[in-house]
Amino acid sequence: MFWRTVLAGTIFAFLLPLAAFKDSEPALLPDAETELGYYPKDYFIRPIGDALRLTGTFGELRNNHFHSGIDIKSSTGGVGQPVYAAADGFVDRIKVEESGYGNALYIKHPNGYTTVYAHLDRFSPEIEAYVRAQQYTQESFEVDLNPTDGRFSCARGQEIGKLGNSGGSTGPHLHFEIRHTASGRVLNPLLFGLPVTDNIPPDIRDMKVYFLAEDRSVLHSKAFPISKRAAGRYGIAGDTATLGAWRVGFGVKTYDQLNGLKNDNGVYAIELYVDGVLTYGWRTDDLSFKETRYLNAHVDYSAKKRYGAWFNRLFVLPGNRLSGYQQTATMGLIALHRDKVQQVLIKVFDASGNASEVRFHVRRSEDMETPPPQSYNQEMPWNTENVVQYDGFYLRLPKGVLYENLLFHYHTTPDNNPKTYSSVHHVHYETTPAHQYFDLALKPYGLPAELQAKAVIAKCDTRKPVNCGGTLRADGMLYTRVRNFGDYCVMVDDVAPTITPVLFSENMRGQEKFVFRITDNFETEAQARNLHYRGAIDGKWVLFEFDAKRDRLSHTFDKSMTSGEHVLRLEVFDDRNNKAVFEKTFTR
Repeated sequence: MFWRTVLAGTIFAFLLPLAAFKDSEPALLPDAETELGYYPKDYFIRPIGDALRLTGTFGELRNNHFHSGIDIKSSTGGVGQPVYAAADGFVDRIKVEESGYGNALYIKHPNGYTTVYAHLDRFSPEIEAYVRAQQYTQESFEVDLNPTDGRFSCARGQEIGKLGNSGGSTGPHLHFEIRHTASGRVLNPLLFGLPVTDNIPPDIRDMKVYFLAEDRSVLHSKAFPISKRAAGRYGIAGDTATLGAWRVGFGVKTYDQLNGLKNDNGVYAIELYVDGVLTYGWRTDDLSFKETRYLNAHVDYSAKKRYGAWFNRLFVLPGNRLSGYQQTATMGLIALHRDKVQQVLIKVFDASGNASEVRFHVRRSEDMETPPPQSYNQEMPWNTENVVQYDGFYLRLPKGVLYENLLFHYHTTPDNNPKTYSSVHHVHYETTPAHQYFDLALKPYGLPAELQAKAVIAKCDTRKPVNCGGTLRADGMLYTRVRNFGDYCVMVDDVAPTITPVLFSENMRGQEKFVFRITDNFETEAQARNLHYRGAIDGKWVLFEFDAKRDRLSHTFDKSMTSGEHVLRLEVFDDRNNKAVFEKTFTR
């Protein structure tokens, strides 16, 4: 049976007192026990002093990736709560980035695991001083550092930083991970005995049925209404569904909730049985960052893009190479029979062992349902390279871009924007996912020679145009690589970014920092570079910290700043090297 009893006793309801952090010393584990699939239950302590209240679980469905840790809610609702080392070890990596994990620490432990602490507000004082010195050496806010082993040793329960909201965080919390050091795979922290209270079964809110081709590509889909019968028990009207299809698969929209919180968290595992035989099984024991974008094949990507609905597919698309699926005979495909009724059982589990289930029967109808007609230019097999070339348009999808066969649609429409130098190329639909980057080239028309260096391929089906980069080649085509279908055109970006003072005056006596807001007329993705900047006082580089969520640059004065008159010069560049400059004199 796919489901193992590993969950029994995994999550404890009791809370460790903070004093126990340093008094309890776990024994080191033999090397053989650090293999994937082994989860020591008494080695790691919780990384904050309060009860663990989770706003995100491991393997949770996120945009273009699975969540790689647990999100621990701030007990105060703000930043500054102490964060502790979950076990003895040393700091192996320190990373500061504008988005993503923000301020993050990686601690390597002698038992073969590494813990990660992300979105920190700040590091411990000795680490903070080391990072600041490296930022000045490299003249960069973003740094990725690997201190020598043992330079920053950590005892179990030692404070290593403060909980924060840095990077891509959407609110104050600690993102906490446990990784298998040798392989780099991230492991589910809730399998390590961390004390989380949860006796609530997952909530199954909706279902869909998918009509499938023989290779499990989707022909079309429709709603499959379910209703709740009792706590953790669901069914369908009439008990038996009659479907006009040779083969089907199912999808469920399901979430988990923990005691005392209303957050919709991810579930741990899903199984599907047909007549008592496991047909599909998936669970979130561990993940690889190399595989995480396969989330777009695991979920119904179109439903997420159209309606914001997260449906887990209970069948595996032919191009989905995500590990974590149980290998079964049909990988979730159910062959229907007109003269045979089959029993379907879907079970959903959380990491505490709570379970919910949907039971119903299914059979094939005498009348077959046909997919609605689609207009398309060519059929693209998922397992080959595909190339499309028209006048002024070139597209190459390497093998591995598609998860299933695609009826590719393309057309153009005119665009009268004075800064647009091509038609709008409608490159299939944004509701279809692409796993890898693919080549896209468009031919500019009427582009003046003096603007060629400013030309970009822009995604133009969004509220604000998105610069996807571009290089003009000898054949007169503008080339780039993108990872989304949608509408593209050639545009020109010759507008400098804007620098808006938020906190600046000629008299900065008594002030702690400068604050500026920097913005641009284009968003960026693919091969285009985000805004980059350089700040200097009296000609010497100074550290400006960038908060990407609010587009804010700030410089905090330190003891080296002498009283008197000084000159601040702040330069901001966009992807096409348009430059904005703010230069003024101030007094300290």
